[in-house]
Amino acid sequence: MLSGWFGGAGPGLLSVLLSALGFYYHCLPPTYTFAAEPDQGARFLAFVVSSLFVGFFSAAQRRATESLRQTRDDLRETVKKVEQTNESLTRSEAYLAEAQTLSHTGSFGWNISSGELFWSEETFRIFECDRTVKPTPELALQRIHPEDVRMVQQTTEGISSNGGDFDLEHRLLMPNGSVKTVRFVGHSIEDPAGGSSFLGALRP
Repeated sequence: MLSGWFGGAGPGLLSVLLSALGFYYHCLPPTYTFAAEPDQGARFLAFVVSSLFVGFFSAAQRRATESLRQTRDDLRETVKKVEQTNESLTRSEAYLAEAQTLSHTGSFGWNISSGELFWSEETFRIFECDRTVKPTPELALQRIHPEDVRMVQQTTEGISSNGGDFDLEHRLLMPNGSVKTVRFVGHSIEDPAGGSSFLGALRP
């Protein structure tokens, strides 16, 4: 069993063979000879089979233990790499947010089919919306100056149907009554499901 555990199947099989010879020579009457009595054959066979079973079981258990240990080590390495990637992404997001703040440039994404809208931190500041508010197309339209709403709708409808880039300047009407002119640039992309999305940037 120890040979199979520490050495594997080969040393375990050799150990069984040597043990079988020792058992045959020392334990089967007449002892100290390889001329055992015929009725001792079943006893010898039982010893060999049980020894083989224990040896191969020990070898298989060792392989399984080694495999689990290797899997554990691989998992730890994968977790470490994921953590490093997450740290890198977090730093990149922080750098991007700081760069947008310094340049007063926001970014946005809009999935036309689902209606899902993404705003960066600077975009929230430009629209003067609370960060806890979920951005929606309806919220964006509420901020657009009433005289520019139709123009914006026509532009987005055209890009949604035909694709391409866009460069649009219009006004925002803030809650305090002030007017802010912003410029939107970006382009439309087709997602894997066949729908359209807008990706772009804006700056006052």
